[in-house]
Amino acid sequence: STGYMVKRPIHRLVNGGPVPEMDELAEETIVTLRCDGNTVVRLLASPFDLGDLAYGHIACEGRGIVDSINIDGYEVNIVGNVRSRPSEDLLTAACGACTTGDIEIPRQSVSNNIILSANLHDMMNTMKKNQPWFQATGGMHAAALFDSKGKLLSVREDIGRHNAFDKVIGDALRSDLPREIIGLSGRIGWELVAKGVRSGVEIIVAVGAISSAAETLARSSGMTLVGFATSKSPAIVGQLGRIIDKPSLNR
Repeated sequence: STGYMVKRPIHRLVNGGPVPEMDELAEETIVTLRCDGNTVVRLLASPFDLGDLAYGHIACEGRGIVDSINIDGYEVNIVGNVRSRPSEDLLTAACGACTTGDIEIPRQSVSNNIILSANLHDMMNTMKKNQPWFQATGGMHAAALFDSKGKLLSVREDIGRHNAFDKVIGDALRSDLPREIIGLSGRIGWELVAKGVRSGVEIIVAVGAISSAAETLARSSGMTLVGFATSKSPAIVGQLGRIIDKPSLNR
C-alpha cells in the first residue's frame, strides 16, 4: 500500500476484453471514537486526519465538547463531555445519519453575519486542485473552508462526504479558522445541512445537487445553499443576500 491507498488486483476492460493489473484503491476502515472507556461511535472512514474527524464529528452531531484527544491506531480516545450514540450504530461512508435511535433534527437558527463575494466557479476549482487523494484514487469526497472573499482556508478528504465535512469543521475548531462558508465536492443532503446548522455554518456551496430535505432544513434554519456551483446558472436556496457571484471569463 501507498499512504492511505491499498494495491489490489483488478481487471480493466480494454477493447472489450479483461486485462489484469494491480490498482491503487482508497483505503476504508472502521474508526472508533471512545470516551471514558465507552464507545461513542464507530465510523467507516478514511484513516487520516482522525483528530479533526473526532473534534468535528462531536461538534457536527451536537454530542458534546471535546477537551483533548489521544490517537491509538484507528481508535481516538476523547477527553471531554460527550454523549454516545446507540451501541449498535456503525456509520458507513454512505450514510451519515443512519442510526438505531431517533434522528435528531436541529431546531436552532444559524447566524446571519456573512456575505460571500467571490466567483463560485473559481472557488470550486481551487478546492478540486487541492484534493490529492481524489486525484490519486478517484474515490474521495472533499469539504473545504473558505473566507468571505472565496479564499481557500482548508480542505479535508474522506471516502464519506459526511466524514470530510466533520474533518474540515474539526480543523476549523482546532486551528481557530472561520467556519461559516463550506465547499463540498458532491451533493448537499439533509445530514450535511444538519451538521452545518449544529456547527455554525451559514453558507454551503457544492458542485452537486441540493436534496429536498436539505432545502427544507436550510430554509427553516436560515442557511443559504448553492448547488451546481460550477455551472453557468447555480441553484440557490435561502437568503440571496449572502451570495454575490462574481462571474469570470472562464465561466
